[in-house]
Amino acid sequence: MTKPLKLPTAICVMFTVFFITHANAQFSVGVEGGYNKNYLLTNVSNLVSTQYNPLSGFSVGVPLVYQVEDWFAVKAVPSFMQKNYQMQRTGFYQGVYQNNTNGYVQLPVMAQFSFGGEALRGFIDVGGYAGYWLTGHVKGTMANILNQPAYTNTTSNAQPNNIFDEFTPYSYDEKYTFNNTKDRRLELGVLAGAGLSYQLNDTYKVYGEATYYDGLTDLQKNYQSGLVPRYNATYVFSIGILYTIQ
Repeated sequence: MTKPLKLPTAICVMFTVFFITHANAQFSVGVEGGYNKNYLLTNVSNLVSTQYNPLSGFSVGVPLVYQVEDWFAVKAVPSFMQKNYQMQRTGFYQGVYQNNTNGYVQLPVMAQFSFGGEALRGFIDVGGYAGYWLTGHVKGTMANILNQPAYTNTTSNAQPNNIFDEFTPYSYDEKYTFNNTKDRRLELGVLAGAGLSYQLNDTYKVYGEATYYDGLTDLQKNYQSGLVPRYNATYVFSIGILYTIQ
């Protein structure tokens, strides 16, 4: 009678079978970079004359690809990505704005499904990511109500047409100070992308890809009632090159 395998032995057998089954698997490493546009998704119905606009940024990463089958791979891309946006006032407050430049380190992990010929192939990526809000910078202009008013026609009944007819503009350009009570610096989300790759030779492959990152975690902590959630949504267009190790 055959004795049942003990757990450690069974695990070793499972791994042995896996590596034998995927003996032709390949591992690749490379570098990629690209342009992105980030949108802050939120509801501004409770804010007077305010809108949020997308801003451009960049991303760089180190793709790590484990090619399991000709049509399937597992991919991770440790990366640095900007997720920028602008707050702009409208109407009477036209001219008041703030540009937010935010840097994230993040780790996307995805399944990659490819199709096509030997050299030119298309692919689709589906997965998720975890990111950390590492840096922040703010630049903008606001009305400085503490300064002498710029509007000097005090002898007439004319009404100011703009906030800066009443108050002197104040411009600032400085590092963002994180607030541990308010800012949620950990971001989790999902991603989907598609692209084309071209196999130059047995060792090198180049590719271009468009990817959408959808943040699922609010950028604010729940530090008071009535807060409106704020999420990042980022479109990334990147090019890269892979070097096959095995």
